Amino acid sequence: MVELGGLHVIGTERHESRRVDNQLRGRAARQGDPGSTRFFLSLDDNLLRIFGGERVAGLMNAFRVEEDMPIESGILTRSLENAQRKVETYYYDIRKQVFEYDEVMNNQRRAIYAERRRVLEGQDLKNRVIEYAEQTMDDIVQAYVNPELPSEEWNLTDMVAKSKEFVYLLEDLQPEHFEDLAVPEMQMFLHEQVRTAYEKKEAEIEQLRPDLMRDAERFFILQQIDTLWREHLQQMEALRESVGLRGYGQQDPLVEYKKEGFEMFLEMMTAIRRNVVYSLFQFQPQMQESVEETV
Repeated sequence: MVELGGLHVIGTERHESRRVDNQLRGRAARQGDPGSTRFFLSLDDNLLRIFGGERVAGLMNAFRVEEDMPIESGILTRSLENAQRKVETYYYDIRKQVFEYDEVMNNQRRAIYAERRRVLEGQDLKNRVIEYAEQTMDDIVQAYVNPELPSEEWNLTDMVAKSKEFVYLLEDLQPEHFEDLAVPEMQMFLHEQVRTAYEKKEAEIEQLRPDLMRDAERFFILQQIDTLWREHLQQMEALRESVGLRGYGQQDPLVEYKKEGFEMFLEMMTAIRRNVVYSLFQFQPQMQESVEETV
């Protein structure tokens, strides 16, 4: 083969990427062996058709060039290379944009997996759940009490009712307990109440079995993380498909995706902790009675 001049590679079209063409050329002279390549193109090829093939065809018709007459031109070759560069730039921009979209999800995935790993590694979750409960009480206060309005317009009745929905052990809580308190004092008062309620719930549960409350904490946190994370992934995929239309409104789809995706992630984390608090306070385990069989 070397004595005959090496391998001659014949290409039937130019590819969108110069890298592919160069790989074909490289096969004609691997490891320093002699070789040659030659490409045969048609004006109907995709690359030529998209980038100037019609102009060349128009010139051929104007000069009455026969269809089977080969055209060899340095200008045509350079035009093809320029077209390939444009295509490569286009695909590079697409890959870069896909990477930036994926990076948004990767950041969220790292955060949720870190939270899940803490649970699986067996860390004491009691303080974590109490923090969840305190944050939930803060959310309730912010939803029903506007510090910019006079205290007479605060919706204390609904605030207390919502608190009892999450923590039924706050049954003795009354709107009158908050009438003379500022917003930070309300939050501190509810923190104390919810800690006391959690201690009461823990004592009630662990009468049945020691460490049962710890198992329940782990179970409910993992359950909510897994369930709501799956739903979040579907919502993020739907968001990714929908933000593409924002470009018609002179909005950057990627910026909109990052902003709304972050807000959706925060909503998911809020839903996780609220659901965990509600589930743990509603948890009513039943001990199974052992039945001895007499043979």
